[in-house]
Order: sequence, then structure tokens, then C-alpha cells
Amino acid sequence: MTAKEFGFRLYQFREQRQLSMAELARQIGIDYMQVHRYERGQSVPSLETAVRLANVLQIPLDVLVTGKEAPVPVAPIRNARLLQQVQELETLPPERQELASRLLEAVIAGELDAVARRIRRL
Repeated sequence: MTAKEFGFRLYQFREQRQLSMAELARQIGIDYMQVHRYERGQSVPSLETAVRLANVLQIPLDVLVTGKEAPVPVAPIRNARLLQQVQELETLPPERQELASRLLEAVIAGELDAVARRIRRL
């Protein structure tokens, strides 16, 4: 992380929260000119100040420091049969996994309903 990269991220998150430099500085207990120096890449905050910045901006510290978003938690699969099938799919070759994924997308989109009705009539 460079000071410039950190400063740019700080600026972006501050703007997203619609905070002025003065308001951000007031909330974390520093002079607004220090926020200005951070955003310009002229200095970086101490760890303690960076934690306060992240808290006020309502973002994880690692997102502020690295710019990498935290992974989105995936809801657990509650249906035991589906869970077993997904685990089995993980063992298949990539081309078979892709086929299964496309079939699932079609089922979710309702595109296979007409095909299923035709099959039932046969």
C-alpha cells in the first residue's frame, strides 16, 4: 500500500459517506488538515487512527488499507440432498460443472418448465 493509494481510498469512502474533511476529522479526533494530508498521500495514519477512520466510514480496516473487498458470505445450503449434489459436482471435470451450472440457471429462470411438461406428456 502506498500513501497515495491509501489517500485515494480514504477520499472515495469519505465522499461516499458524504462527510467533509472537517466532519471526518472531528469524528475521529484529529485536525482536518491531517485528513487532507492523508488524502493527498503526504502521510499515512497510525494504526489506531486508521481503525477509527474505518469505524467512522463503516468499512472493514483491511478494505480501507488494501482496497480489497471482503468476500461475501455465502448462505449455507440447508437442503441435505442439494448439498450432497453440490459436493458431488465439485468432483466433476470443469466442463461437466459448467453444464450443470447452465442447467441450474435454466431451471431457476423457469426455462425448463416447458421442456419438463413435454417430457411428462411422452
